[in-house]
Amino acid sequence: MQDLSKPDVAENLSPVEKIGAPVTQEQSVKQGQVFSTSAAAQDAVAAEHSYTVREAFFLFRPAIGWCFLFSLGVVMAGFDPQLVGTLVAIPTFQKDFGEPYNDAYLVPAQWQSAFNLGVPIGQLVGAYFVGFPLEKYGRRWTLAICCVISCIVVAVQFSAQNRPQLLIAELINGCVLGAFPVIAPTYISETTPVVLRGIGAAFVNLSFVIGQLVASGVLAGCQAREDRWSYDIPFACQWIFPIAILVFLPFCPESPWWLVRQRKSEEALRALKRLTHPSMDCEALLANIEETTRLEYEAEGEGIGFTECFKGTDRRRTIISCMVYAVQPLAANFFVIGYPVYFFELAGLATAAAFNLGVGLLAVGFVGTCLSWFLIARFDRRPIYNYGLYFLTVLILLIGVLDLAPDYVNRPNVAWAQSSMMVVYNFFYDLTIGPLCFVIICETSSAKLRGKTIALATVANSLVNMACAVGIPYAINPDQGNMRGKLAFVFLGTALPCCVYCHFCLPETKGRTFGELDLMFQRKVATKNFKNYAFEEEDGGLNMSAKGLGR
Repeated sequence: MQDLSKPDVAENLSPVEKIGAPVTQEQSVKQGQVFSTSAAAQDAVAAEHSYTVREAFFLFRPAIGWCFLFSLGVVMAGFDPQLVGTLVAIPTFQKDFGEPYNDAYLVPAQWQSAFNLGVPIGQLVGAYFVGFPLEKYGRRWTLAICCVISCIVVAVQFSAQNRPQLLIAELINGCVLGAFPVIAPTYISETTPVVLRGIGAAFVNLSFVIGQLVASGVLAGCQAREDRWSYDIPFACQWIFPIAILVFLPFCPESPWWLVRQRKSEEALRALKRLTHPSMDCEALLANIEETTRLEYEAEGEGIGFTECFKGTDRRRTIISCMVYAVQPLAANFFVIGYPVYFFELAGLATAAAFNLGVGLLAVGFVGTCLSWFLIARFDRRPIYNYGLYFLTVLILLIGVLDLAPDYVNRPNVAWAQSSMMVVYNFFYDLTIGPLCFVIICETSSAKLRGKTIALATVANSLVNMACAVGIPYAINPDQGNMRGKLAFVFLGTALPCCVYCHFCLPETKGRTFGELDLMFQRKVATKNFKNYAFEEEDGGLNMSAKGLGR
């Protein structure tokens, strides 16, 4: 038998052998392992820390595939808002749903605000109430119900004949779209190991970008039509996503973390076997889930209501999650991503050029999100998020300054420079704070309140989006504020306080298991000490002395 008392020997084991390998005290402290009374859970945590990205992909291939399925809902959540925000630039839509303005047609600012408010208001309601079925009925059934509702609502959008009908459809659809970004990261974070959790959560942002990109591509291809199919075809394309989910969802395993909290350990074990490679020791994985759940209940109680998110150490975790999600629209992403085509037209670009540039903007964002996976795998969460936010703030300032150029209207090069700056903004947004937001939310929230915490973070994001949806049309419409790029100065004023908050309050969570993060938040570790915080075994139990504890 191999001697596993030396760390270098354990490191030579194959991926599937690491789960069952004995763990020494030296290895455990080095890996930052949280000691538990369960030897199986202890082995599972040590093995999880030792996986490389390649090994984790090999061992958790089934889980990764099912995560793709859950992310299809997020694709739709990116598709519909992009669709509604861009429809106002289509001539046929302007004629059918707008009013005459200077020998053309224009959708009034109040109706633009109403259409754009439909999704954020619905998201606020959906994100809040999805927490209840998510905990009571599980991730699969909740996703299935949302998909059925979505299919019905898309039919209403497709057949809408006037502005009130379209608004009602957007409100109802918004409720479902608010649920998808809560369900997907919850399931992903509960079915992937530590080394893949960041990449998996970042895929949620990529799903948003894919939805936005597909919507822009469909709109660009249909905008030249002179009948109502120019906007009905994009509406009809939304049926693809919920139908695809409903076809495959019956074969998808439920989250083992949810099953354990429902006292269904045998079902959780079966789910783990379907989510991992056959060689995995699923009993050890289950022991770790049960141990983490038990420790959470002992420390915080068994309450899972929304009020629990604001009690004890969960208050800090909830505020962090809400802030990193609210920072996105506060740092101008709603303006840059939601209104690019319309802004490009107002800046003087031709309709075809505006649509093409809008597609290019989102394509660049797709590339940025894919590249973010390499950053997430190699670098810490905190510097990627913070430095990204700092750079985006500088770009916001530049967009505003360019609008102050003399004789702006007669200088198309200035408009192209502004538009190009927005493309650069979207690249760095999707490289940094876009995907990192979902990573941080998944890692910061506690296991028992993850669904509720993500729901509250989505509500915070929706509230800011609502304010943007109301204000932006009045700010940039020619018959209202006509601010053009000067609107960037407003977002500069909201982005700067976000930079200050993230600098002082955003902790480093990379490489930590959920159990470790639970203890670190319970011990009120200072933000600056999260990265180098270490655990020490004392008397072989859970009473560990803490290094770097904030006082």
